[in-house]
Amino acid sequence: MAKRTTRSRTRKKTGAGAPNAPKIDASRLFPRQYPLTQLGERWVEELADRLKTATEAEATAVSAELALERQALAVFERMDALSENIQETRTTSPANRAGEERDSLKALREENKRIVEELELLSGKGSTLACHALGSVLLNAQEVTRKKLQKARNFFTRAAERGFAPAFWSLSECCRLLEDKKAAEDWFAKALDAKEPPALVAAEWQKLLAIQPLPPEELQASLERLYNLALAHCWEALSLLTSVCKLRRENEIVSAFAPRPLQLLQELARQGFAPAMCVIGNYYDTILLAPDISCRDKRVQYWFDKAAEQNSLTGLVSSLRAGFFGPAYRGPVHTAIARITAMAPDTPREAAELKGLLGRMLRQPGMPADSRDRSDALLLEAAEQGNTLDLCTAIRFELIWDDASTSSGYPAGTLLDDKRLNKDPRVLFTRGQTMLNCIGEHDEAFGQRAVKYIKTAAKQGDAKAVCWLADAALRGLYGIVQNIGKGLEELQAGLSGRHPRAMALEAIRQLGWIRGIPGTDHVDRAWMRELLGMAASEDDCLGFAALVLLEALEPAPLKRQKELGVLLDKAIMWARIQADASALYLIGCVATLNMENPDLNAVCKFYDAHVSRKTGNPLHTGDFAAYVARDTFHSAGLVGEPKGMLLCTLVDPDLGNLQKIREQGTSLEQFM
Repeated sequence: MAKRTTRSRTRKKTGAGAPNAPKIDASRLFPRQYPLTQLGERWVEELADRLKTATEAEATAVSAELALERQALAVFERMDALSENIQETRTTSPANRAGEERDSLKALREENKRIVEELELLSGKGSTLACHALGSVLLNAQEVTRKKLQKARNFFTRAAERGFAPAFWSLSECCRLLEDKKAAEDWFAKALDAKEPPALVAAEWQKLLAIQPLPPEELQASLERLYNLALAHCWEALSLLTSVCKLRRENEIVSAFAPRPLQLLQELARQGFAPAMCVIGNYYDTILLAPDISCRDKRVQYWFDKAAEQNSLTGLVSSLRAGFFGPAYRGPVHTAIARITAMAPDTPREAAELKGLLGRMLRQPGMPADSRDRSDALLLEAAEQGNTLDLCTAIRFELIWDDASTSSGYPAGTLLDDKRLNKDPRVLFTRGQTMLNCIGEHDEAFGQRAVKYIKTAAKQGDAKAVCWLADAALRGLYGIVQNIGKGLEELQAGLSGRHPRAMALEAIRQLGWIRGIPGTDHVDRAWMRELLGMAASEDDCLGFAALVLLEALEPAPLKRQKELGVLLDKAIMWARIQADASALYLIGCVATLNMENPDLNAVCKFYDAHVSRKTGNPLHTGDFAAYVARDTFHSAGLVGEPKGMLLCTLVDPDLGNLQKIREQGTSLEQFM
């Protein structure tokens, strides 16, 4: 046993366990706006204060209004109690929701209907609170139609015109959904002036999640404002703050700030608040923190599983999806199946999520012979009900991890080719992308058909398809002729949607890593790291690979170069696992064009040593960057990049071509 050090015995308590650490009460959390009862209490207090200072002529009207609003407040209190009862009934025994439970829910919903009728009577008498409540019911309905939105807008307008500040934000949301941009902006500005929490959170969201660098002072101030809102029990502020800490992980100010919201989340998790557990799990669910490519940070599934124990379907689904490595589930399959079947969904969307996951589990090795047919049926059923993610992920990984498919070509008749899914853009994109990854012996027409599927998906608004086309056009990949103008146009569309691949492309564009596009003069390297970190935080292979390369090209201590060698291996393996020819091609190009860079060569040498230890293959004796370029070009060729095999031969030190190029003084950039 290791000897305990003096330092470990005397270490001070820090974090959420420290006596003076800030804490928040899960029972007092509110999502965006304060609860109706709290809003009502404040409004009644304002009216009571107004009555004290009212003139004799005003007193009668104010007194009548106060009495009316107190009636509305009493209804709000019943609404809150009813909501708690409905939530408690839903979560008591979700695996056996029948009989008495169903009758109980029906009775509670009938009571809710009576409460809404009371509010309608009060609104007719002029109650500001009732108007706001009825607008909220319509705005937050499961199915929001234009007619409902217009009706909600009318209710909110009546409340806002009487000076009820919480209605400003709700009115802004209604106007936005009704596409009345000018009115939405005007009411949003009024909500900001009134310091309404949802408006404050939305303003910080627009600033902190935008793809732009922020001055340190401004960034720190925004983080502090969100943190203070979180301490005031605004859940959305804390959730957003955690998203920012994950997205901008490469920013020094953000990374130093991150422990503070995480402490608050852990405190909420200890109180049994499942959404906090899911947010913590999501924070750690990134390749940037994964110890190796075959498994996530242990905290990912731990926190998702803790949420699942609280009957959180989001926690269960997230935990199971995090357990997959390629097509294989790394946990106990039969236990996972039991967990899925024990969870009863509340909505068709939740049912589709569970069907898709069960379909993936039934495809695992060791399952009964008929489970494959059942899996196919479940995946298709889930896809038709809106969950195409599990079908696309399952079939794509099965194909790209199958050596026969990648070498002999895309097999016909997979679930991705089912005609019932021909209108789904995600399926079309995955079909086209996988066809190119498994092009094998197929002819040119096959490749053109694959690209056509991707273009159709892009026209239908699929963000991944748009960014794939931007990547292909900007860099001339997958047999598509380089078209910088078209690529930049599609890149802007991807950036407007904050897509990870678009962020990575924007960074490599500014760095000058795209042939034909000069780099930005005096590019801000810290911002490039942050931008690539934004992409990598969402598991974008290109962003992660570029992030490692950016640091590998700069001078670093020996210890850090060794660490970068391991990270380079992680980037290459992650790109191979995902069949991401774009990321592999980038590594090959950067390694080729910088193969004389001593810093990159040192990192590639440590990468070579790391791979040799893992595989038992002998170490190379020189040209380390060239060997990395050769291997990654070869891998890119295997997963669909036509130039991969040609460039692999060109830079291979063992074939002598590289030496000839050096002797002739030819620029390698000409060949890229």
